[in-house]
Amino acid sequence: MRYLLTWAMAAAMTVAVSFVPAKADNTASALFQSYLGKGRISEADEQMLALATKASGNADARLGLGMVRTARALEHLSQALYKYGFATEMPAMRLIGLSGTVFSTNPDPQPITYRDFRGILATFLADLEKADQTLAEVGDSPAKLTVDLSVTRFDWNGDGTIDERDHIGAAISDLDDAGKPKPFIVAFDTADAKWLRGYCNFLMALTKTLLSHDMSRSWDAGFGSLFPRAVSGLAKANGVDGDDGLGMTLFGTSKRDTDAIADLISLVHTIDWPVADKAMWLEVRGHFKTVIRLNRETWGLIAKETDDDHEWLPGPRQKSGVLPSLEVTQERIDSWLALLGQVDEVLDGKLLMPHWRFAKGINLARVFEQPGNFDLVLWITGPGALPYLDNGKVMDAEAWGQATRIFGGDVASYAFYFN
Repeated sequence: MRYLLTWAMAAAMTVAVSFVPAKADNTASALFQSYLGKGRISEADEQMLALATKASGNADARLGLGMVRTARALEHLSQALYKYGFATEMPAMRLIGLSGTVFSTNPDPQPITYRDFRGILATFLADLEKADQTLAEVGDSPAKLTVDLSVTRFDWNGDGTIDERDHIGAAISDLDDAGKPKPFIVAFDTADAKWLRGYCNFLMALTKTLLSHDMSRSWDAGFGSLFPRAVSGLAKANGVDGDDGLGMTLFGTSKRDTDAIADLISLVHTIDWPVADKAMWLEVRGHFKTVIRLNRETWGLIAKETDDDHEWLPGPRQKSGVLPSLEVTQERIDSWLALLGQVDEVLDGKLLMPHWRFAKGINLARVFEQPGNFDLVLWITGPGALPYLDNGKVMDAEAWGQATRIFGGDVASYAFYFN
């Protein structure tokens, strides 16, 4: 999670504020450049919108504005999580291996209700939709933004102060002998606009998955433990501010760790979520299919590129990719697109999703079109899948096994990179 937020924030914010459009005057270029160190995304949005409105055919400005708005979505999310003390240092997070992965913990968090939590998700969704719509306006028009990601600053906690703690560009750049970040130049282009739209749609799918379900029982039972001042039935029984340090322990663990274990068990047990918004749940499938379509369009545009200039996502013939450790070959692109093709068929129910317990496969299209409660445990053990079992061709492990071989056993990193 930390790396996703860091890379996305750096890429989106830096492109926006250091963008120098082909037709901009020197004053405007200097103004955009100044935002890079200030980390003022709202101001960058205003300036980029003004530029894009002034010259409606300026694809560079549209690309910059779309990236600014993607950064704003992440800014609002990170600031909201900080406001309510999203508990990266709490025992519950240590137990699932996420301690310390999302910035710093707020020492003075605000109380949060289940409704507040859904409000955070709704705001994130609206911001992503706005960014996606703006990036879509780039279309296939030529666009290019050359930037230095190393100097990016970002007000992730909303304190209004931009200092060294907000220098996220330093986290993604190599350091020189003096300990300062080396320049990290990236030339974003039209293909990268589609790549970023793919990520917006992926995040929208995940967010709508949560919003379309009623998670209130999980919130009261254990979900709220991710926030130190969650307002829930469990928190009320323990006192408004949570644990008082007293009570029984198990197997020599501390009271906090014992509570964390109990909360995690309660959370898993109560993930039996009814679908509260069937229309939104069906939209989740549409977003995943859009991700696949945009991925195909991205690689189609990259195949036509004739330049070779600090590529974020290079083609096989381009050697100036900014992440040389992730080599892009035609074989890897073909394997990835073939894998996505099978996923596309699974989403449509033309290919069935396998389950470890059954010879038949799961018709995923029916899961979206005729939803029932999502019971995590019963889906894993089998009974939850029974209404959706079908006869037909089941996706086998060969495609994944082939991709694993072609990607040198590092499919996960390439999946994150390729989107």
